[in-house]
Amino acid sequence: MRTRAVPTRWQGLGKALPVLWGLYTGSGPVPYRVCVDLAAGSAKCTCPSRKFPCKHAVGLQELDLPDAPPPDWVQEWTTRRAARELDTSPEAVARRQRAREKTADRRALAMSSGIDGLRDWLRDVASAGVASLPGRPASWWQAFTARMIDAQVPGVAAAVTEIQEIVARSGPRWTADVADRLGGLHLLCAVQPRTRLGVTIPEETVRASPGITDRWVALLRLETDDGRVRTVRQWCWGRQTGRWVVAIRHSAVGAPVPLLPHGQESSALVHPYPGSDRVALGELSGSRTPDPVPAPQSWRASLATLEPMLMADPWQRLFPLGCSAVRLHGTALADQSGHGLPVRDDSGLDLALALTGGAPFDAWGLWDGHALRLGAIALDGTLEVVA
Repeated sequence: MRTRAVPTRWQGLGKALPVLWGLYTGSGPVPYRVCVDLAAGSAKCTCPSRKFPCKHAVGLQELDLPDAPPPDWVQEWTTRRAARELDTSPEAVARRQRAREKTADRRALAMSSGIDGLRDWLRDVASAGVASLPGRPASWWQAFTARMIDAQVPGVAAAVTEIQEIVARSGPRWTADVADRLGGLHLLCAVQPRTRLGVTIPEETVRASPGITDRWVALLRLETDDGRVRTVRQWCWGRQTGRWVVAIRHSAVGAPVPLLPHGQESSALVHPYPGSDRVALGELSGSRTPDPVPAPQSWRASLATLEPMLMADPWQRLFPLGCSAVRLHGTALADQSGHGLPVRDDSGLDLALALTGGAPFDAWGLWDGHALRLGAIALDGTLEVVA
């Protein structure tokens, strides 16, 4: 699985939205031709896999593709598909509907099998105890995550990989953190939200849904790299709606470009993904230096704003928090009442202290339940991004 999105295995990459294409070098002498239509939710690959979509079609969507005119084989595929779609006879309509239902039934059956496997895995872990996890070999973890990917629930595979990383890091809180993640997986078995299971929705489909127009301030940012794909997440605050949204961009080649100009206030139309704070960009009207952003007067008031976020998505791990007039006190940022939150000792904190010289400042960061990752500050109403 880890090799399919490696850029060196791909050639002839391109996109002419909503169509993506590329040639994948597999084990045979002839590269596989891979083509995806995001708008139609359709894919075509010349590999022998019986799965739909195959892993090459999924991997293609994770790449940062250049705009290009489609080659002949892509035009032939899209023309052939368009001709089939133009057939509006009752027989053709019924045939397409049966095909869609068959695909949906196959995935539902695979996902149900994956959830059953997750329940068995959780019982195995509970029977052996959390303390047994450090002794589990890497092959044990890899076998289960591969099974979850085959069952088309990649969200479960990612959650188990996160547990493996927590166990590998060890530390004084690892057992509590692992127990928290295992509890989340147990809840996942009961609720089974499609977004957390890893069921993706094409961005073009999201853009076709109603959007939200606001002046979005891109305050917080987090970049991650799993060795295959680099991801940048932005937490943006809406000045008129007062809500936070998350903008996500991926890239397999180089650093991904944020969805909105970071540290700027942008007039934009965004479209929310179903059941998520994530948004797709519909239209960007312009960006400028942001006006002052109001922050809660205390950490207690700021933490209280997280309740609706937790109720909507109890699996969420990072939350945007802000507080006015804080000072560094030991390893915590203390508010005016003297209450503090632990803060990560990183470059963001170093830059904040250098800019403020020890004076009180408004702080915004990402809270993971243990410590605040400082991302932006304001001194005398001037916003500065520090991470």
